[in-house]
Amino acid sequence: MSQAGLLLDSDVLAETRKSAPNPQVVAFLRRRSYRVLYVSVLSLGELKGLYPYPETERWIAELRERFGSHVLEVDAAVALEWAGRHAEPRLHTVGSVQTTPLPTAALEGLMVATASVHDLEIVSSKAEVYKQWGITASNPFAED
Repeated sequence: MSQAGLLLDSDVLAETRKSAPNPQVVAFLRRRSYRVLYVSVLSLGELKGLYPYPETERWIAELRERFGSHVLEVDAAVALEWAGRHAEPRLHTVGSVQTTPLPTAALEGLMVATASVHDLEIVSSKAEVYKQWGITASNPFAED
């Protein structure tokens, strides 16, 4: 089944913002220019946390304006899709006798639920992690 569009993860958004973005990422997106692009409010929040600079606020405002109705929220449908989803335990824990959940496990699970509800393919350097959650995902940093 073909997905309706592409859900860009925060690493892809950050890459496209660079003055000299990775040519593989640019080519990947250009080859899929016929697909509709989406971003999650989760990615916007992640970007704000990763880049705590005054210009980040302007960038996020620009993304919100540019993507408009294609900025996807975590609504009831996404939360219910997320409930009960599980990835392999090795993706959630760090190696030790007492395992601890990784802080991104909930974020990744909600991104997967968002993609599932909206019939989207996730575009991220963490595509293999997302695939373990049972969703279609592509890594533009690694694909030709």
